[in-house]
This record gives sequence, C-alpha cells and structure tokens, in this order.
Amino acid sequence: MKIELKQTVTGTTGHERLTWLRLLSRKALIYLALCGGMAQAESPNIIYYEAPPADEIADILFKPRYRGIEFNDQPAPQQAANVFGMMINFEFDSIKIVPDSLPMLDAVGRMMQLERVAERRIVIEGHTDAIGGEPYNQHLSERRARAIKRYLISRFKIAADRLVIVGKGETEPHDRRRPANPVNRRVQFRPLV
Repeated sequence: MKIELKQTVTGTTGHERLTWLRLLSRKALIYLALCGGMAQAESPNIIYYEAPPADEIADILFKPRYRGIEFNDQPAPQQAANVFGMMINFEFDSIKIVPDSLPMLDAVGRMMQLERVAERRIVIEGHTDAIGGEPYNQHLSERRARAIKRYLISRFKIAADRLVIVGKGETEPHDRRRPANPVNRRVQFRPLV
C-alpha cells in the first residue's frame, strides 16, 4: 500500500512543497491513524516502530534538502531539520531501556558506524508525555537521552563527542491534542550542524 506524505519547508523565498511517496508498513499506518491520521503526516518528523536499515536512517538524517546551484546575493532559505524518531520504551519511571527497543537503537548504532557518516554528529532528544510534573519530566527526558547515549557508546564504540543529548520533557508532544498519549514518550535524533 502506498500513502502520500507531504512536507513544507518555509524559507526566505516563500513556501516550497515537497511531496514524495513512501511505502509504509502496516504498523506505521496504524501509528499514523492513532496519532491523528494524515494531519500528522504534515510534520517533517518520521517515527518508526520497527528497526529500519542503517542506510535509511543516514538518508533521513543527513540527506541534503536542496540540490542545484543558485547565483544571487540572497541568503539561503532556512530549512526544517531532518528528524528521525523512534518509539524507544523504558521501564516505568526508569531509564532502563526495554529489551524490545534494542533493535532500533542497534540500527542507529550501525548507522553511526557507516563510513559516509563517520564525521557526523547527532543530537539525541528525549521526550516525555504530560503525566507528572514539568520539572520532573524535563529531568527524566534528559536522563533517558543520556541512557541512549551510554548504550550507543558502550555497544558501538561511538565517540562521545558525536552524540549530544537534549531533554525536551513534555514541551514538544508528537500528539498535541492528547498530551498524555504514550506516543509522546519517544526519542528523536537530529543531525548536529
């Protein structure tokens, strides 16, 4: 089954609409339906429930958005950052990663070992749902991002300076209409530029 996802990039030159077709697994389609359907597909975020190949992760995070050469005095338009999200689960009120989540983290670790991204750095963002107090959730999201970093360093021998952690707490829910939705508990990866 094919489904069309759209993405808008806004810059100094106005709107540019990028459209592409992606084959999505049944679980991904269910996920989109649970998150509000195609309205969520407008977001530049891509969230996986199953471990994708390392090359696909690298393409999402590090593939340039613009191609071609333009000769003028205008500054380049600002682009939305490439984001790769994964449903990484932790034990309740803990930084212990649930074993079912390890294949996804292993895919990120393999991606960071690819020769074509050997010098690249990523930001590991921890997110929580809105259950609990905001200061507590902020701290928990930072601790969980740090746990992901430790796992990638210990298992894949990735240099620590290539992994930067950020805790977002409950401030950037994936499902804004339902802040307590478990889908908001996630880890996202961004390229560090």
